[in-house]
Amino acid sequence: MKASVALMPVLAGDTSKSVCVVIDALRATTCVVVLFDSKCPRVYVAGDHATAREYARSRGFALCGESDGFRVEGFDYGNSPTEFAALDFTGKPAVLSTTNGTKAVNKVATAPVVLLGAVTNLTACVEAAWHAADERELDIVFVCSGTDDEFTLEDTFTAGLMAEHLAKVAAHKTSLVWADSALAARKLVQGEPNLIRGWMSGVHARRLCDRGFGDDVAFCARQDISSVVPVLVREREADMVAAPVLLAG
Repeated sequence: MKASVALMPVLAGDTSKSVCVVIDALRATTCVVVLFDSKCPRVYVAGDHATAREYARSRGFALCGESDGFRVEGFDYGNSPTEFAALDFTGKPAVLSTTNGTKAVNKVATAPVVLLGAVTNLTACVEAAWHAADERELDIVFVCSGTDDEFTLEDTFTAGLMAEHLAKVAAHKTSLVWADSALAARKLVQGEPNLIRGWMSGVHARRLCDRGFGDDVAFCARQDISSVVPVLVREREADMVAAPVLLAG
């Protein structure tokens, strides 16, 4: 088994034999976790806003998403975990379209297992990834969504935290091989143990704070406040998992 970190979705490579953990810590994958904690029965992720709008409106689903951090005009909600945490989505499926995270999910959608990870569900997500990989003899790839097709620190920090936990979970697995990318992400975390400080040294976290989303950044840094592990499934499999994520369109 090999553990690696794709610093951008395009670097994930061949994922046909991998468990992919998609990370968009600020804020899409965190939002998906919160939506399920707010009793949302299903979350559909769209590759673009037009698809999301058509899919949600034709089915009466909640329409959520952002562009440049702000709620898309005409959408019901933005991409804010603090906003979603204050709402009740019982019986209300949601469609989400964001600048980076939902595109990353679509990018690796053909992998045998796709999970959505964040700091907020870190332990549960890593352990689910490990069990799936160990059971099915797959590799693990932590896929960083990045920001506007560029490397971003917060996703790599999160991947590093996940890799550190994986090292503990898989300590008995002598055959686990660490790719250089995973080792680099782990060393990033080891060199800066303060997550918020690490995030705020990057452009995206500072930009979100400057735009009034500082509370979201703080929320996204709260480790292990959820045991929800969103998993990408097909429509026919949606009732078989606790937190089903599906592709819109």
